[in-house]
Amino acid sequence: MKFPNTLVPQIVARVNTKQAKALFFTYRPYLYSSLALLLYFTIVLISYFGFEYYIKTRRVPLVALRSIVISTINEKIDKAVDLGVVDFSLREGLILEDLVISQEEDFSFNAHLLKVKRVTFRLSSVLAKVPHVDRVDFYSPQLTLNNDQSIETKLLEYFKSTKVSEVHFHDLRVSLNKDDLSVLDWKEGWDVHFFRKNGKILVEYENGIYWLPNATRIKGEGYLSETEIGDFKFNLTWKNYPSEESPLLVSYLFGTTMQSAVISGEGVWENSSAGEIIKGNVEFESSSFIVSQIPGFVMNDLRFQEKFLFHNGKEMREFSSLDFQLKIEDEITTAKESLLHRKIDFNIDDLSEISKGYIDLVSGQSVPLKGKLRGSLDVRETGEKNKWFKTKAAISGEELEWNSDLFAFQNGTLEFNIEEGNQLKFNLKGELFDKPVNLEALSGLDWSRSKKTDGTFYYPLSSKTKATLEIKSLLSKHWSPIYDTWKKDTIEEIKERQEKLIPEEYFYQKKVYKYFLESMNFDLAIHASDFFPYEGSASSGELKGSLVVKDGRMNTTFTLPTSGSKISMSSYFATKTPNFSFSLFLVNYPWNRPWTEVCGINLLPESVNLDYAFVSQGSDYYTLSKDARINYLLRLENVKAVGKELWVKLGLPEKSISDPLRIEFNLDHYFDSDYIRNLSISSASVDWKGYAQNKSGYFTYNLYGSAGDSRGNWSFTEEENRRCTVK
Repeated sequence: MKFPNTLVPQIVARVNTKQAKALFFTYRPYLYSSLALLLYFTIVLISYFGFEYYIKTRRVPLVALRSIVISTINEKIDKAVDLGVVDFSLREGLILEDLVISQEEDFSFNAHLLKVKRVTFRLSSVLAKVPHVDRVDFYSPQLTLNNDQSIETKLLEYFKSTKVSEVHFHDLRVSLNKDDLSVLDWKEGWDVHFFRKNGKILVEYENGIYWLPNATRIKGEGYLSETEIGDFKFNLTWKNYPSEESPLLVSYLFGTTMQSAVISGEGVWENSSAGEIIKGNVEFESSSFIVSQIPGFVMNDLRFQEKFLFHNGKEMREFSSLDFQLKIEDEITTAKESLLHRKIDFNIDDLSEISKGYIDLVSGQSVPLKGKLRGSLDVRETGEKNKWFKTKAAISGEELEWNSDLFAFQNGTLEFNIEEGNQLKFNLKGELFDKPVNLEALSGLDWSRSKKTDGTFYYPLSSKTKATLEIKSLLSKHWSPIYDTWKKDTIEEIKERQEKLIPEEYFYQKKVYKYFLESMNFDLAIHASDFFPYEGSASSGELKGSLVVKDGRMNTTFTLPTSGSKISMSSYFATKTPNFSFSLFLVNYPWNRPWTEVCGINLLPESVNLDYAFVSQGSDYYTLSKDARINYLLRLENVKAVGKELWVKLGLPEKSISDPLRIEFNLDHYFDSDYIRNLSISSASVDWKGYAQNKSGYFTYNLYGSAGDSRGNWSFTEEENRRCTVK
């Protein structure tokens, strides 16, 4: 047999073998050391896992521990428990996985008090006769507390009673609610570390990476005394912290409900034998909140700083920005009950910077207010039931201005003072629609205290006010947009109530009545030197008016003494079904706009004579309109009829109605029907009599008489498109 030639020549193989032997003898000590080290680690690992196996099988009864954990939780807090894997390792100690504690005694509502992916209990010594837990680690726990003070107390007392040296929460999320209010709602995970030292339970907490730019972050430290419940101290530092995660805390610092904000700053909460103290300073960015006293508006995107100090029943908050400074001091004294003393000082250099962020929730428009405002307010609870508040105030305003589509006021000055005995003096001067105006008022104020059915208190105001409003000149045109807006809102509300079947809301139960109107005695005298029915018209002379509110009744009257025209309104609103009456009496009142449209014809009178009466009752617009009784006598003088279509359909020549008309009739409205009686239309060439009625939303007219050379009867009905059908 012939063998193949070797790939490596023999001489090369001998050289390589010789070099390998040389390397072996050179590094032989290191090789033996490596083999010995490997053998050592192998023995250690075998010993470790062997010892761990021994402990798990002989020293730690995992099955029994599972039952002990479940029974202990059931016994301490009376909650149902679900537990996954129970294991043990020398490195981590006892391990519980997928631990869930219910809010209830069972899991029927699927509401969890605590949900943890993994819990480890590090033991002091596994060889000790009675080993105890040195440290507990919770990984990704989710804790939910819903208005259960006993659970919170039990958890705290149980932690204090155990001798665990350390408790560490990794990536903790907490949801805490009190009385339907969210106190905490941590969206991001926190690391919270408790450990015992020198008779105290120390705590450290943080979330995120604080030094990263724009990172959400809160960190701090503090301690709890193991023996004294009221001995603790916590330090907090916020950076770009969203208020939604601690809404009640942020609202407490702010002093009222804060819907959303981003805060940065620091604070200290400390309680000891010297008393409780909370202090710090924070900056609010992108803040949004609603002032409860002025519903319907929201403040958006306001940036300001706050310095706060709460100590032994006293609370001090100082708010500031480039445009305003506000200081609020609250002090509570305790006699038979707790009484509040509040002092407010403010200075607003530019109202427009604040008002532009104050948004109407309905229209989305900002408040068009400008000017300067400064002052102080001092309110003290006296404890006397019928004179509950003692108040002092001194408020002044300059360069005040309000310009909107409905209202124009500028160059305003304001003086508002409440002196000894709650005596109010008020003066507002400026220009209303470019004409001088002056409002003055003197009032005596007394607040009483009443208890609601739920046990809380409210403070109705009793007031006696005399006021005068002086206006240089008054133009009707300026006020018509306000009326049109009110009319539009009224129609929309009626439609909404019909579509959604919204029940009546009784006025005498509303806050505005119970707090202000129930005991109000208000008398306002109004005087305008000149009244103009429309722009460009001659003055109708002076206008006199009054508004009186007393004993649940309201009466308003405006008169033009020169002509005798008069408008009056009255209502008794302190009842379940308020009544309302309105009357309008016009004598040769100048008119320069269409009065109405009939079958596509606009009627433009030169003057109007009207005796109008409206009576109804109800607590909302829909009821008032549905139950209204209306009747009036109307006479339109020198009416120009603009439009040809109706005359063509009636077969009448246009020249027969070219002369100015005089139109007169009586109208009565009952429920959904209208009846026009004694209808008379006359001119140099027209003499019509007739009547009309409306039962379906559109009028049907019946006329007889002469028009030019034509005599006869005419009947026509309005249609939806403002045209007519001639019968």
